[in-house]
Amino acid sequence: MKSVRGSALPLVLGVLLVLSILLTSMLRLPGTLRRTVSLVANETQEMYLAESAVLAKLENFPEGYFAGLPAVESRILGPWTQWLTRPVRKTEKYSVGRGFYFGFLVGNAYARFGTSEWARCAVALERNLRERILQAEGLKNVSGNRRFFKVDSSGVIDGGITALNVNAGDLTLDLGGDDAFGKMPERLSVRLFMANVEGNVKIRGNVHFDTLRIYSTGTVLLQGNVSSDFVEIFGLSGVNVEGNVLLAGVILSKQNIEISGHAEAHFPSVAIAVGYRGNSVKLSEKSVFEGLAIAPSGIVDRDSSVVLLDSSKTLLPFCMDSRKVVFERRRL
Repeated sequence: MKSVRGSALPLVLGVLLVLSILLTSMLRLPGTLRRTVSLVANETQEMYLAESAVLAKLENFPEGYFAGLPAVESRILGPWTQWLTRPVRKTEKYSVGRGFYFGFLVGNAYARFGTSEWARCAVALERNLRERILQAEGLKNVSGNRRFFKVDSSGVIDGGITALNVNAGDLTLDLGGDDAFGKMPERLSVRLFMANVEGNVKIRGNVHFDTLRIYSTGTVLLQGNVSSDFVEIFGLSGVNVEGNVLLAGVILSKQNIEISGHAEAHFPSVAIAVGYRGNSVKLSEKSVFEGLAIAPSGIVDRDSSVVLLDSSKTLLPFCMDSRKVVFERRRL
């Protein structure tokens, strides 16, 4: 604990020195440039305060222990937790009601847990995913099998759909597939798509999702030239990811998960197959998995061609109790 706090002191002193130099130099600058420098100085100060508040939270100091630091709010974001801070000094650009200034993604450091802990965690992740899909703004309810081929100019599925609830039917997304002459068309882009499906789900073609959330009572299949910056996928009967698929996020099943055929799950990713017996996570055919692949009551099967990140470098979901780790910061 002492070494962590001690290592932060030089950084704090360095930031204060830089700010002092900037403020002193501003007195000699013309008006327009002075305002620009002032904005940079204010943003640098806000960044320092936000990071100091997060550091204090990581070290378990009570909120308000250090005067002048912003409050840190938390919300669940998929398998991770997001910590949010607002600017302390309100400016025209960052005023009250205009959103947060910084967002920090927080995971839990790797530690060993038993089957029962992983089972409880998987249930929490599953429920959280389904609830957020069903509570999504603009959710469209349909019955029977559904198949979609098109993405409009604003980057959403046919009819402006971003959230779908399919009762008693399967869902297929054939987006950006081969044309009549067998040529691959221009890659489609979808900002957000989520679906709760009482059946199977197939997603294939030539498409990129910024965020993809799928909850299925059947199997989920991703294949072809499909990619996503962030996924949350639950397939009760199984999840298969195959071919030239690139993704990152969380994959859950109460049966089996298989990632094969050069498919890549980038850091940070989590694959959890939790069932009563015989469930598995299978990695094969030069696939890549950068994160944690686990089958607490079954097996993890991988061939020699697979690239698997060392488990000590992985991040656990929010539902596991271990040391918090900040792995990403974004200006919001």
